[in-house]
Amino acid sequence: MFARKQICYVVWLCFSLVVSSTSYAVEPLLEGVDFFEKKIRPILVDHCYSCHSTASEKIKGGLLLDSSEAMMKGGDTGPAMIPGRAAESLLIKAVRYFDPELQMPPKNKKLSQRQIADLEQWINQGAPWPIATGVTTASTNRVGFEITEKDRAYWAFQPVRRPVLPHLKGLHQGANPLDVLIASELEGKGITPNGAASKHELMRRVYFDLIGLPPTPEALAAFEKDNSPKSFERVVDGLLARPEYGERWGRHWLDVVRYAQSNGYERDGEKPLAWRYRDYVVNAFNTDKPYDQFVREQIAGDELPEVTPDSIIATGFQRLGVWDDEPDDKRMAEFDELDDILSTTGTAMLGLTLGCARCHDHKFDPISHSDYYKLLAFFRNVRPYENARYTIDSANYAPIASQKEVETWQQQQQATIDAIEAQIKGSTEETKRKKLADNLKAIQSKTPPFPWALAVRERGGTVPATHVLVRGNASSPSAEVLPAFPTVLGGVQPNVVPPGSGTASSGRRLALADWLSSRDNPLTARVMVNRIWQHHFGSGLVKTTTDFGRAGTPPTHPQLLDWLAAEFMEKDWSIKELHRTILLSETYQRSSKTDNPKAQKLDPGNNFLWRHNLRRLEAEAIRDTFLSISGTLNPAMGGRGFFPHLAGEVLAGASRPGLDWEQSTLSERSRRSIYAYVRRSMLVPELDIFDYSNTTSPLGERPVTTVAPQALLLLNDPFIHQQANVFTERVIRESTSPQLEDRIRHAYRLALGRTPKPHELEVARSFVDRQSLASSRIQSRVTFRPDVPVSLSVGYMEQLPPTKFLIGPKQNWNYYRGRWSASYEGISTVERLRGPFALWQNVDAEDVIVEADLLLDRAADSASLLVRSSGEGTKQRAYEVCLEPRQRKISILRQAEKLEILASIEVRIPLAETIKLRVECVGPRIRIWMDGSEKPLLEAVDSKPLTGSGKVGVRAWGAPVHFDSLTVKTGQRQFVLEPDRIEASTPSFAERSGLESFCLLLLNLNEVIYVD
Repeated sequence: MFARKQICYVVWLCFSLVVSSTSYAVEPLLEGVDFFEKKIRPILVDHCYSCHSTASEKIKGGLLLDSSEAMMKGGDTGPAMIPGRAAESLLIKAVRYFDPELQMPPKNKKLSQRQIADLEQWINQGAPWPIATGVTTASTNRVGFEITEKDRAYWAFQPVRRPVLPHLKGLHQGANPLDVLIASELEGKGITPNGAASKHELMRRVYFDLIGLPPTPEALAAFEKDNSPKSFERVVDGLLARPEYGERWGRHWLDVVRYAQSNGYERDGEKPLAWRYRDYVVNAFNTDKPYDQFVREQIAGDELPEVTPDSIIATGFQRLGVWDDEPDDKRMAEFDELDDILSTTGTAMLGLTLGCARCHDHKFDPISHSDYYKLLAFFRNVRPYENARYTIDSANYAPIASQKEVETWQQQQQATIDAIEAQIKGSTEETKRKKLADNLKAIQSKTPPFPWALAVRERGGTVPATHVLVRGNASSPSAEVLPAFPTVLGGVQPNVVPPGSGTASSGRRLALADWLSSRDNPLTARVMVNRIWQHHFGSGLVKTTTDFGRAGTPPTHPQLLDWLAAEFMEKDWSIKELHRTILLSETYQRSSKTDNPKAQKLDPGNNFLWRHNLRRLEAEAIRDTFLSISGTLNPAMGGRGFFPHLAGEVLAGASRPGLDWEQSTLSERSRRSIYAYVRRSMLVPELDIFDYSNTTSPLGERPVTTVAPQALLLLNDPFIHQQANVFTERVIRESTSPQLEDRIRHAYRLALGRTPKPHELEVARSFVDRQSLASSRIQSRVTFRPDVPVSLSVGYMEQLPPTKFLIGPKQNWNYYRGRWSASYEGISTVERLRGPFALWQNVDAEDVIVEADLLLDRAADSASLLVRSSGEGTKQRAYEVCLEPRQRKISILRQAEKLEILASIEVRIPLAETIKLRVECVGPRIRIWMDGSEKPLLEAVDSKPLTGSGKVGVRAWGAPVHFDSLTVKTGQRQFVLEPDRIEASTPSFAERSGLESFCLLLLNLNEVIYVD
C-alpha cells in the first residue's frame, strides 16, 4: 500500500485536475482582538504597566509593553515578543522563570499557569493588537466614555425598518423584493449581473447549502429533465423537510455557541450529556422552531411559563464553555464562567463583543464597564459549574421531568427513608441495624429515575449582589449594580418577576430572554438573518457576523438587511421561510462564473452580488460527502456520538495518549460528522486540517485556508483510503458491465454527478492502466504497520484489540499487543523491543529456514522476524532477528520471561530499499544471511534452547515493514506468504488497485470539495 500511495502521488501531481491552490481566506482578526481585550490587556495592566509603560515613572530595562511595536522592539535584552513564536519570545521565558536573571513579574507576583497559557496563545495567534492590526482607526478607538447622539444613531442600534422598494425597469411584476434591492445597487454601480447557473450547478449548490450532502445521480437527472416553473421550489421544499437539514444547519449554530463535549484544559474531562443540547439544536432546525422561542429557551428555558424537556435541555447552551476543575483562583474562575456565558450570548444573539467591556469601557463600542456588569447581573444567580452529579440539588444537571413528577418521587423517596430510619430507631439488634443502615445508604445514593440534561440551575431566591469589578478583578469590587440593558439601547432596568413557588430561579434570565427575543430589539433579527445569508453566499451582508459594532464591517446592503429582518419577524421568526425567500431569488440562483470583465473590474470582491461565490465545503461536509459517495453513510441520528479512529501519531501528541477516548464500530464511524465526539484537546485530523471549528470561543466565520498538508492528507489519510476502497467496491458492484470505461463513467456519476467528457475518459483510462501496471509489480506485497504511540492511557489500551496495535493481513494471522510497562499515573509505556507482534498460523515447526525480501520505511525504529514463537496475552516465547536501523545494528534475541541478546553486529541497514534476509533456526543454532552473502552475517547458539514447535512471525515499531516475499521451509514443506485473498468475482489485484487509485483521485478533485 505504501508504494501504491507513492505511485498515486506522483501521477496525481501530473494529473490535470488537482486541488487548487486558490485560497478564500477569512482572517479571524476580530476574534484575536477580542481575545486580547479580554485576556491579555488585563494581565498587562495589572502586572506590567507600572514598570513598562509610557505612564511609568521609570521605565525598567528600557522595555515598553503598551504597544505591539514596543514589544517587538524590546528593551535592553532584545525583542520581548516574536509574533507567532511564543516559545522563542523573551516575554514567555521571563514569565515562566526559565532564566534566574530574567523573571517578570517578581517572584511574589508570578503569573498563574492560566495567564501564561493565555499569553502563549495570544503570541502564537500572531499577537493581534487593536491599533497595530488596523482594525481600529483614530475615529473608532474611543477615548474616555460618553454615549453620544452619534453612538445612538449608529445603524445597528436603530430600529429595524422595512424599506420602500425602488421601482426598476426590467424587473418582472411580483419580483422577489430581495432581487429588487440587489438590482438597485447593481444598477447604481453600472454592473450587469451573471445569468442563471446551470441546473447541475444549482442542484449541487442547494443540496450542499441545505443538507451538506451531494445530490444522487438520480436526483440530478430528474431535476435536469423537469422543466416546470416550480421544479426548483419543489427541490427546496423537499430538502427543508429532510432530517439531514437539521444536521447541516445545527452544525452552523454549534460553531457560534462553542459546542464541545469536554471541559478543556489538560485533563479535558467529559461534559456528560452535552450531546442532548446538540440533538436539541438539530431538532429545533428540523421542526422550524421560531427563532425567538429558540433564543428564549436557551437563555431561560427553565424559567418559562411552560417548561418542557426541550426548554430544560436548551439551557445547556450556558454550560458548553471551557471549565477549569483546578483553578488558581476560584473566585476569579466563577466570573470567568459568567463572562463566557455573557460573551457567548452577546456574540451569538446580539452580534456584540460584550466581553471587551469586562475590564474597562469598550474600546470601540458604546458599552461601558458598568453596562457589562449590569448585563452580567442577569446571570449572577447561575450556580458555578461542577463535576456531574445526577441529584435533585445538582448544580448543572437537571431531571427531564415535570415539577410534579419530581415532587412525587421526592415524597415517595422521603417516605421510604423515614420508614427505614424508624426501623433503625426501633431495633436493638446490631446486625439488623447495620443491614438497615446499609440499605438506607444505598437508597439515599440512588440516582433519581429520570432522564437527565446538562442544564442551568440557580442558587435560590436570594441573588448575590453584582459589583463592577475594577479591571475585571474579582478581588476588587466597586459599585453594586442591578440587571439592566445597555445604555445605548435604552438602559432599561426590567421588572424582574420570579417564576413562582417550587423553583430556585430568580426570573432575571427570563427578563433578558424577553428583551433579546423582542421585535423591538434592533439586533437579534438582523444578526440571525445575516448569519443565514452568510451560509448561503459565503459571507454575510455584514461580513463580521459576530461583531455588528464599530470594529466590525458595515453592511454592504443595509436596506436588504433590514428588509430580511422585518420579513423574518413578520413570518413568525421562521428560519425555513427565510431560506425559501433567499433560495428562490434570482440572486441566489446566479452563476458563479467570473467571465464578466466589466463586473469583475468594478466589483472584484463581488460585494454587490453580481455572481454567486465559489466556495469550498467545510470539513464536516467534505467528510460526509466522501461517505455519501462511497455509499457507506450511516443515517443514524442523535445520541452521544461516535469516536473517530485516531492514528498513533495523533494520540502521541496528547499528554495522556488515549485518555477518555473510546473505540467505535466501523458502522458508527460512518455517521455524519456532526455526531463525532468533540473533545477540545483531541481534534480529528481530517476535520482539523480543513479549518474545523474553534471549540473554545464562539466562531462566526470559519477561516478557509488552502495549504499543502490538506492535499497530503487527502492522498494519505487512512479514512480517505478506506472511503476510496469502498467507493471502488461500489463502482465494481453497480457498474452495468465489467468494462473499464463503464466503471470510470459510473465513478464519475457517483462522485461528480455527471459523465466524463471524451478527453477525461481517455485520461482516466490511461491513469488506471498506469496504476494497474505499477501495482502488478508489488501485488504480492504484505505490510505490517504499527498504529499506537509509545505510551497509552491504560483505560484506552484495554479497549484496543491486538489488531489495532499492529495492522497487517487478516487471514491466518494472530496479533498480540506485546509487553507494556506497569501503569504510572494511568499511563503505560511499550517495552521497545517487546512491542506488538503477529504470528502466522500456517507454519508450526521447530526447525525452519525463512527467506524474505523486506523493505523498511524511512521512519522505522525496528523490525523483526520471529521463529519458534508462541504468544498468550502479553507473554511471548521466540527467537527473534531484530533489525534496528537507527542503531545500525542487527541482533539475535531470545524472548521468554526475560529478553536476552544472544548476538549482535553493527551494520548499515538500508531504508526504503529491498533487504534480502535469510534466517536459519535449527536446534539451538540461529544463523543470519543478508543480501545473498555466502557466509552468515551473524550466528548464535543458545545454551538453554527454546524447544518445541512454534510459529513464524513479525514485529514492527516506528513505521511499517513491507514484505515483497516471505518463504518458510520446514522439512519437505514450503510455505509462501500471500496477501489477503480477494473474492474471485472482483477484478485482479492489479486492475482493482488501479481503479482504487482512480477513485482516490476523484475524491481529491476540486469538483468534489468545492460548491459550483
